[in-house]
Amino acid sequence: MRFQLSLLLGFVSTLAFAQQGGIGAVKVEPNPAKAGQEVKITIAAEGEAPAFCGMVVHFDDGSESRQVKIDGKEGKFPVTIAKTYAKAGSYSIKAEGRKITTHFPCVGSATAKLTVEGAAAPAKAAAPACPEGYKMNGKAGKAGDFSCKGGKDAKAPAQSLACGEGLEYFSNDKSKQLGCRKAKARK
Repeated sequence: MRFQLSLLLGFVSTLAFAQQGGIGAVKVEPNPAKAGQEVKITIAAEGEAPAFCGMVVHFDDGSESRQVKIDGKEGKFPVTIAKTYAKAGSYSIKAEGRKITTHFPCVGSATAKLTVEGAAAPAKAAAPACPEGYKMNGKAGKAGDFSCKGGKDAKAPAQSLACGEGLEYFSNDKSKQLGCRKAKARK
């Protein structure tokens, strides 16, 4: 009986020592973030960091929560998780203690708010356009350069074509060709 009581007291004191600290805070960087941008979620301990417990992190975006085992070796406080939010909105990220296999729940819980803004749409370059009576030769180059060949009755345009950055307008009345080509380096 004495041995069992001593074993029970030892077990209880070990649990009490293991539960001195708990989940203290959740921090998200950057905040606000852009949709599609990776954010860093850091969960810090309060007081003395527990060395053996379990927790779950809820991301509030419909994705599966992540279970984390704190074992004092590979998993320890502070815990950092990388996450990408696909849609703009306001999210509540919560870390709370939960029993995971042999790991008792970490004490406490903490929440952080994250604002995700819409991703900036990449600026599209204007599609090359040949003047009336002209047809494009092949496809436009990666830099946006292109050339157009005039038909039988094609007339040269009154104004030169507007070319994008790094391009210059060219025309050849004899061959009825015109377009935008990579600008030549000036000497």
